[in-house]
Amino acid sequence: MKLKMRLFAVLLIGLFSIQPTFAAEDTVQFTLEIVAENQVTLTSITQAVRGLNAIEAINQVVIMGIKNTDWGPMIVSLASVEAVGNTYWALFVNGEMSMVGAQDVILDVDTIIRLILTAF
Repeated sequence: MKLKMRLFAVLLIGLFSIQPTFAAEDTVQFTLEIVAENQVTLTSITQAVRGLNAIEAINQVVIMGIKNTDWGPMIVSLASVEAVGNTYWALFVNGEMSMVGAQDVILDVDTIIRLILTAF
């Protein structure tokens, strides 16, 4: 009987000591897809803090190179694959080409970001 009470006490203490890192309403599902033909294909589904911009969220998943421009930061490399010459990382948000840079894409809802190495 004493053993059962001790186990019960340990279980109760354990249950009350567990604290989630984020409340469910403070996170969104973040899906990142990176496609560079014949070089890399990556898909990652994770939770991200609501309100992060895409640059911050992407940087938590993969190593990224940034070039600061007059229009804001530009992604120049992802997972050691660089956009050189006449290529760039095309940004798609929830299936549509983004009309703003990654710094201006805010994760307020579940979001799918797709970056495709594209020639122009």
